[in-house]
Amino acid sequence: MSAVREFPSVSVSNNNNVIQINTNDSNFSVVPGSVIFIAGDRPRLVTSGDTTNRTLTLAIAYSGNDIVEKSATLIPLGQNSALLDAVTSLTQAQNGLAEAYGDGPGTVGEISWTAILNPPPTATQWPTWVQVQGDINEVLPETAKRFPNFPEIGGKVSVEQLPDDIDTDNKRTQALSPPVRQNQSLTHLLSDYPTLKKTEELPSDSPNNERQIRFDDVRGLVHLSLTDKWLTIPTTIATRKFAIFWRGLIIRLNSAYTGSIKMRVYPMGVGGNGLPNNPTLANHQWHEYETTVTDLYKIGEFNNEYFEGIIDYVELDNSWASLDSDHSYYRDLNGYFDVAFGTLRSPFKTFYLRSDNHWYGEDITPQTPNYMGASWQQDPNDFRRYTVTNADGGTDALRLFGDNSDEYSFEIILIVHSLNRDMAITISNSAPNIAYAAEPYRFITEAERIYFKRKNGAITGTMTIEAVRIRIPAHEY
Repeated sequence: MSAVREFPSVSVSNNNNVIQINTNDSNFSVVPGSVIFIAGDRPRLVTSGDTTNRTLTLAIAYSGNDIVEKSATLIPLGQNSALLDAVTSLTQAQNGLAEAYGDGPGTVGEISWTAILNPPPTATQWPTWVQVQGDINEVLPETAKRFPNFPEIGGKVSVEQLPDDIDTDNKRTQALSPPVRQNQSLTHLLSDYPTLKKTEELPSDSPNNERQIRFDDVRGLVHLSLTDKWLTIPTTIATRKFAIFWRGLIIRLNSAYTGSIKMRVYPMGVGGNGLPNNPTLANHQWHEYETTVTDLYKIGEFNNEYFEGIIDYVELDNSWASLDSDHSYYRDLNGYFDVAFGTLRSPFKTFYLRSDNHWYGEDITPQTPNYMGASWQQDPNDFRRYTVTNADGGTDALRLFGDNSDEYSFEIILIVHSLNRDMAITISNSAPNIAYAAEPYRFITEAERIYFKRKNGAITGTMTIEAVRIRIPAHEY
């Protein structure tokens, strides 16, 4: 076989004269003196071939980077025809060089090698305008070398070319243009966008003209920053006053009433006792009931029983009144507040309706607690602040109210400044009414005694009772 052979994959390593053929292509009957071209590299002389091992042996060991799986072409230059073709190709290349850089074909020895070694600048870079055309200023018009005047470009503007709504007599040099909308920069937009942040403390710092909104989930407040102070907005839906009747408080009618009477009430201790006909009602629930009376002249006392709780409204046969304004006399009932015993004072307290559908009263934190254990101490300058030191006993506790308040529902806002271990907030000594660490807390008690005491071991710490509020559910209208 004597044809030119193509090997799609061969490999040879540095300082090695054996070329490995990686495919099944045959290298049978390799002509000694043939040359091989590997991956476009310079030709190398082949002395023999091994058909069994599919290898070719070079006359001179290969030097350079390892060749791995590259294509190669084997030319049998040992044959006359192939050798003639190679000589012809070499002659044509020489004639080309002579024609380009020498004195013409056949004069290879007279090639100007200086032109090859030192080519002109335009052969190694993109030529400049000056190198191709000369000085550009010589061909540019005069108006291209400076900012032209208007007549040099378009001539004189005529009146017909101006907009119709221009005062052409006095302002021919002015023209209307569309309004330009100035977009605010990203920095300006970000500075105007309010920052939302959760907080557990009432803001005391200055907002320093920053845009901020702080949400207080403990107290149910939203703080909006102004230029140098904060605007606090409660998260309340409605505000109203309720008349809370204590034992002995009554509405005395100026004339005895006979007929039907309808009332909405919220008993807080003795059920429906003291209401007309002493109905049986559960405590700490809203009730709407109707009854018939004869010669009734007191609301809040009946057969020597006194009502305790809230009276929302009273409806008679021909008149009605909602007890939601701080008045001592109600003309529609022809009655006024009075007491069977004790001191008369306004029964009205303000309540705030929140999104949890409950009314929250004003703060009723007592200045003097009902009971304080030996390990507890009240700050003489702040009746809300208490310190406890190593309170270990189950009764070494802080109790705010007496037995009559144990059935109420309360909201407690407690700020714990320091605490060495868990502290119970109610007598049940159970979650969720447990303070675990120094932070603000909001507790809801449901018919349970408020009783600050140790949970598992002796407690030591400092705390502030920020607010205690009566909590009642909203009634359905």
